[in-house]
Amino acid sequence: MRKLIFTLFLLLPAATALLAQTLVSTDPQNKNVVLEEYTGIHCQYCPDGHRIAQGIADANPGRVVLMNIHQGSFAVPSGSEPDYRTPFGDALAGQTGLTGYPSGTVNRHVFPGNTTTALGRGSWGAAADQILAEASPVNVGIESSFDAATRLLTVNVELYYTANSATTSNFIDVALLQDSVLGPQTNGGAGNFYVHMHMLRYLITGQWGDVVNTTTQGTLVTRTYTYTVPDGYNNIPCVMEHCHVAVYVTQTHQEVLSGDVVDAIGGTNRYIGKVSTAADFKLGSPSIATDFNAVATGSLTSGEQYQFSLIPVDTIAGWSSSFSIDGIVYTSPATISLNQNEPKDITVTVTPGSTPAVATYRLLMQSVSYPGAPVKMSEVSVISGITTLVVNGSGGPQSVQYQDVYLNGLAAAGCTTYAPISASMMVKAVNNGALVYVNSIFYNVAWTFPSFKDAEALALKAILNSGRNVFVAGQDIGWDIMSGASGSNGDAITQDLYTNYLCARWIDDGSTANNQVTSVVADAIFGTAGNSTVTDVYAGNMYPDQIDTISPAVPIFLYKNLNAKRAALRVEKGNYKAVYFGVGLEMLSTVAVRNKITKLTYDWFNEVISGFQFDKAMAELMGQNYPNPASGFTTIPLENIQKSLVMRISDLNGKFVMQMPVNQNDTQLKINTLSMAAGTYVCTLLDGNSIVATRRMMVVR
Repeated sequence: MRKLIFTLFLLLPAATALLAQTLVSTDPQNKNVVLEEYTGIHCQYCPDGHRIAQGIADANPGRVVLMNIHQGSFAVPSGSEPDYRTPFGDALAGQTGLTGYPSGTVNRHVFPGNTTTALGRGSWGAAADQILAEASPVNVGIESSFDAATRLLTVNVELYYTANSATTSNFIDVALLQDSVLGPQTNGGAGNFYVHMHMLRYLITGQWGDVVNTTTQGTLVTRTYTYTVPDGYNNIPCVMEHCHVAVYVTQTHQEVLSGDVVDAIGGTNRYIGKVSTAADFKLGSPSIATDFNAVATGSLTSGEQYQFSLIPVDTIAGWSSSFSIDGIVYTSPATISLNQNEPKDITVTVTPGSTPAVATYRLLMQSVSYPGAPVKMSEVSVISGITTLVVNGSGGPQSVQYQDVYLNGLAAAGCTTYAPISASMMVKAVNNGALVYVNSIFYNVAWTFPSFKDAEALALKAILNSGRNVFVAGQDIGWDIMSGASGSNGDAITQDLYTNYLCARWIDDGSTANNQVTSVVADAIFGTAGNSTVTDVYAGNMYPDQIDTISPAVPIFLYKNLNAKRAALRVEKGNYKAVYFGVGLEMLSTVAVRNKITKLTYDWFNEVISGFQFDKAMAELMGQNYPNPASGFTTIPLENIQKSLVMRISDLNGKFVMQMPVNQNDTQLKINTLSMAAGTYVCTLLDGNSIVATRRMMVVR
């Protein structure tokens, strides 16, 4: 049973609006994301879609509504499998233009380059960013309650139009969602106990919502919806403790203007005010206080009390923090009375300790009278003692999933002043001039989309222009930026980073055939890195980009040792150095090779080793063999040999062929090539395990 009661006010004076409003803000706000994901229990890529969607929500707390709609052939149960479909899914999917699963719509918007609202999971992140930056003409307030005895759900909705809607009629959609539904899921890794989240159970306002006929600026709309929730749907229990209510407003039945989600039992998104900081990322120093200026504004009636607290995201040994209001310093939560719409200045103080770190603190503002209302939050970050950053790409959760590959590599390289941050935090740090002492960025794209958002690409270019160094690795980066294919995200900003800064040319998407990387042994920096198998860590999604170099870049890794299939490059251009891998380090199965790549990069970036110095030393110590090619014997000129060394000869796959001593003051070394097959060989002059010089020679028959 469903009933609705509604009231419509057209409020002209702003003061009257403030008196009438109880849930919703009358201040202009940006849109929230409503991501409708079309999924099913037999869809092998759907778990990856679920992870990507959750990553978007986690990165934007309180700004994203996730709705998983089981629909289509992959949602059809087999035998005794549960049926998660609804009466609404087919019609919803029918207007999206989807052609595969998982597909999703972000606010049912048609984005540039698309003719339908359906988007592949790789495009959700960029689409969400665009929506979050747009102003909404309407704010949405929600309050829900549930009577367990009668199973009656009551949902109060308020809309306030801060601007005119583009259409004279809008529609309110109220959806019942359920979390923690255990059931089967192909590729979910949990058999029949995969945890399904955000599952659409019912549309309380019907297929296309409840019409609103006045959508002009200053209008306040209040509606009350009641619905008796059944014990289950399709014999699947509806556990109200796991349920949420999503409310969103559409323009026609397509474009979603904004929305929000609350708990079904006692949930509310009542607007209590806001708290913000002018600067959110600063450079700090040990034992020196770093101050941030914040402002809190309460929207409830004057004299209402709010609790303020400052919470570290991660506790850093030796670091301390506090906040002050009206000259009083607090190190624990404080309750403060605020007048309605009167700004209150707050100073947040962070004092770094001796531990190098990037530390983030959250200033929280909570209503005492309405503890269930969303807590308002503002974040500040301080960097101190850090010289190397591991930056996790923002296009999906996979980058964070594999950040330890980079952190472990830096630890193995002997670096003690590194820290991980998100790409969005890197942008904040660059915009606030906080990376003064950071020399190296290890940018972990993994397999995420977009590879770089425009703001991230601009930040990376600023870092390189200032003489710092950048390592970038991940599969499908070239495809995403340069291919122009459907679902890719390249534009002039990211293409400039790819071609003019990384000096890369994208050749091919790659496949499982690119299943080994081998270092270019003649390279001055990475010649000793060795080789590793490239493994499929993304459940059937293996696309190691084949790339080429744009001068002055040089290749440093090849797929299967084929010069025509280049996997990585390095470039020294102007005052910066960069390394780019068309495959993620997490895909290299040999940990020792991964760590060596990280160490060699770290050493090169920090001028522990220099390509120019290495090439110069190589030329001074060991000349090119003659004759070259050789058929029987060849001679390698030597100079300035001041200690006993070893000459080792190997083929291009790194297989050992022979080894000979080189004595102090030797001026040449004669090599018998009669037993060597035709081909190219690498002659490496070694001092213990350290490479002193290297040359290539050819043998013919």
